[in-house]
Amino acid sequence: MANLKDTYNFLNNIGPGFCLAKWTQVTIHLASGINHSCHHVGAHKIPLDELAENPNALHNTSEKKQIRKEMLSGKRPSECDYCWRIEDNTQEYSDRILKSHESWSQVDRNKIIEATGDEDFYPRYVEVSFSNVCNFKCAYCGPPFSSKWTEEIKKHGPYTTSGIPYNAIKESQIPIPEREHNPYIEAFWKWFPIAVKHMHNFRITGGEPLLSKHTFKVMQHLLDNPQPNLEFAINSNACPPGELWNKFISKVQQLEKTNSVKSFILYTSAESFGKQAEYSRDGMNWKMFEVNVEKFLKNTQSHLRFMSAFNILSLPSLDYFLHFVYKLKTKYNVKDNRVLIDFAYVRHPQFLDIKVATPKIIQRYLKSSIDYMTKHERPYGRDIHTGFDNAEIFKLNRIYQDCLSRFEKNIDVSFDRKRLGQFINLYDQRRNKSFVDTFPEYKQFLEMCRNLDV
Repeated sequence: MANLKDTYNFLNNIGPGFCLAKWTQVTIHLASGINHSCHHVGAHKIPLDELAENPNALHNTSEKKQIRKEMLSGKRPSECDYCWRIEDNTQEYSDRILKSHESWSQVDRNKIIEATGDEDFYPRYVEVSFSNVCNFKCAYCGPPFSSKWTEEIKKHGPYTTSGIPYNAIKESQIPIPEREHNPYIEAFWKWFPIAVKHMHNFRITGGEPLLSKHTFKVMQHLLDNPQPNLEFAINSNACPPGELWNKFISKVQQLEKTNSVKSFILYTSAESFGKQAEYSRDGMNWKMFEVNVEKFLKNTQSHLRFMSAFNILSLPSLDYFLHFVYKLKTKYNVKDNRVLIDFAYVRHPQFLDIKVATPKIIQRYLKSSIDYMTKHERPYGRDIHTGFDNAEIFKLNRIYQDCLSRFEKNIDVSFDRKRLGQFINLYDQRRNKSFVDTFPEYKQFLEMCRNLDV
């Protein structure tokens, strides 16, 4: 496969905004009928009239086709601004390059450059959520993806900061309860048996996927209709109630034993440690999380990926979390990289974006975490898997470089800092928490945010 520089040149030969992921990747939230082809851009509604005529509209909406045409005609779509910021202000490769470089994108690249933008494509990398039912309500999440958030907003209303509502329930994104008829899920089960044969990767997200009957229905479908070339994955907060975790592990063991899929990966989210993780990932029991992660690794041969939704609340205990991950790597990465970590940059809400941090906070915590990973880096080119991969370090360092670029430009973030202070006030009141007790490192920073006159 081409190296990253070759991929960069290939894309730019088509246009400076061209990205293969707009064709090859999709995330579909079936409870609310929205989709997107990149986590950096906002999701858009899947028109029911398009879906009634063609189940392929789960991915190939008219709105997405319009963006594809812009890319093919040499334009930079405005929704992709995060990648343009990385490309214009740092020496790092943006996710436009990284996603297009993946094997599941490369396989279709020659077909895509000959396209007009109007064609239907079967995606190669697919994420699907069946329901927003979840036992968590993470600070950076919202009603479309968490039933707990929906309950809170219905009871108390949105978090209004500086006159701007956060997590107001939009009519177009009200999730359809799983007990009710859902035309998007109906279309999915018409589309999936054919579409899965084209997939390289299929991943179920949520809500909490283990709380949806459709997750276990998919697992049974793959046992009954093996897809030996499919990399199958499920997101989970690793703290589901009752016996669901044991039921899940049993199904994974069956998939492994029967070779029904090429591989299985468990994705679980965490980006801080202990009580700070419980604060931002409201509903988490950190001790249960640790136990269940170990149980999965001990009782299966499958892989575990930590998805770190990187935000301002991640920083103070990030070193402790990275040490936790490193210990798992040391114990379970004996033969291969069973345990890996990835960093997804939280941009919305803007007041949780780490851009609100001061240079002192960034240097004290983020730079320290990069130094920790670098100190425990896996030796390049050797059959040793117990350290952090260069790619893992790269993702965190890219965020650090973006922060430095912002500081050099002296971008004013006082408005978002003010909103952060107001959000924390409401968050503590509604959820009976204490930010200062949980994040003593941020006491002065919070006071500064609260006292800003903007």
